Amino acid sequence: MPLTRTLLLTNDDGIRAPGLRILRERLMREYRVVTVAPDRERSAVSMGITLTRPLRIHDEHSDQYAVDGTPADCINLALQAAMDEPPDLVVSGMNQGENLSYDVFYSGTVGAAFTAHLYGLPALAVSMIPKIDQNGDLVFDYNGAAELATEVIRRLLPVARKTVVYNLNIPSGARKVRITSLGDKRYHPEVVETRDPRGRRAYWLGTGRPEYHGDGQSDVVAVQEGDASLSILLYDLNAPDEFNHLKQVFS
Repeated sequence: MPLTRTLLLTNDDGIRAPGLRILRERLMREYRVVTVAPDRERSAVSMGITLTRPLRIHDEHSDQYAVDGTPADCINLALQAAMDEPPDLVVSGMNQGENLSYDVFYSGTVGAAFTAHLYGLPALAVSMIPKIDQNGDLVFDYNGAAELATEVIRRLLPVARKTVVYNLNIPSGARKVRITSLGDKRYHPEVVETRDPRGRRAYWLGTGRPEYHGDGQSDVVAVQEGDASLSILLYDLNAPDEFNHLKQVFS
């Protein structure tokens, strides 16, 4: 069967991340996949772009390119320099770790999808959530997550809208997909002070352990119950109620 659909694949964990590699290999069975991803990990950069230096694209293999920039840089270069035609869908992931609730404001994975959205393209962010083994180590089910993500893409492609961004989170072992809204995930940031070799103060900024709140239709509850969460993100920063309130104040 001819490969009639083209996907643009990126991530924020870097072009050599196993999540991206395994998802690409699975998707290539059904689609043409063009990969344009950062040459190193660029997590938590949101939609940041590089303006203070030139960017370079390194041709890795056929239809695979590494960029010395952010995930959003990758989308811009892919669409304006690396690809002759726009893709049918932009896929960002698979991220190693969840992107739930307010994570979407920080995530480079979701930031890449939003950048594609600004180009008027349908976009899907994909993140996988590990399980913890008996030794306390994180174990990622790459193959299972790639299989479920491919099924979601197969069903989403004919109906995907350009007016929203889709955000998929897959817990280890998930077999079912629930359509969800964003729940409430709050961090209590940790700042750890240390000293560099010259004795100067330096700081590590950590996220701390988050607290989750939500109802049965929220993304945080869906993944806690072992199901994959597919949320719809609408890029609309307007606040009509506050607009009318402020308009009255300044009238």
